[in-house]
Amino acid sequence: MWKMIVLDLDGTVLNFKRKISKETKTFLSKLKEQGYIIVIATGRILGLALDVTDGADFANYLLTDTGAMIYKREGFERILANSIDKETAKDILNNYTEDYSYINICSTEFIYSYSKIKYHNKKIITTKDINYIIDNCQEISHITVSLKDYSQIEKLYEEFSRKYPDLKIIIMQDSFKDERYIEIFRKDCSKTNAIRYLAECLQIKEEDIICFGDGLNDVEMLRSCNFGVAMQNALPEVKEVAKDVTKEDCNNNGVIKYLMEHGYNDEEIR
Repeated sequence: MWKMIVLDLDGTVLNFKRKISKETKTFLSKLKEQGYIIVIATGRILGLALDVTDGADFANYLLTDTGAMIYKREGFERILANSIDKETAKDILNNYTEDYSYINICSTEFIYSYSKIKYHNKKIITTKDINYIIDNCQEISHITVSLKDYSQIEKLYEEFSRKYPDLKIIIMQDSFKDERYIEIFRKDCSKTNAIRYLAECLQIKEEDIICFGDGLNDVEMLRSCNFGVAMQNALPEVKEVAKDVTKEDCNNNGVIKYLMEHGYNDEEIR
């Protein structure tokens, strides 16, 4: 049985309403009590990851910002940080035109959204003042860029890849939305690298790791993981690289049902 269980959030542990079921939390908590290492690997910032998981008490570690940051759940001790410098962020913000939907500058607790969109979330601050963003965002974990016309995102990806060769730039899409957007990180950031770093720290062998995901930022993780599992609701590109696919989707506790089918099913856990 796998010792480290790595879980994406949106479209994987969370259902399409961005909620985590009581059954999933209980099951994972009992695995954690038995000594298994439960790891969240998400594109969300820490604050938003904790919001949607009711504090993520069932996890041992959180890999946030698509692997840019690693936190120990107990005490939220940060054990890895890869930040983007403010001058680079300011330059990216200056790319904004009316064709953009938003540019989100992400920190640990808040997202500073350069856009006209009004969010109903206290952790997302909307402003068109670049200096306010740069002055108030203490540390930049990653940047997200979206266009009003999703069909033009590959063109923007190519443009940014040429303009910012020292950054890692990916196209992201969740399994439950049509929107495609760009995410920007330090060059060496990825869920894969963060998992490997954490596994080395904990002295866990590659063959003892299983990963679950559904979106484009999970492709590399599932391809490189010892045993990568795509959700039933995952995008086709994700299923193509996975070693297996869950029978149930994220709306029907697909992760824990898969684990039960593969040996994590004694009466204490049930």
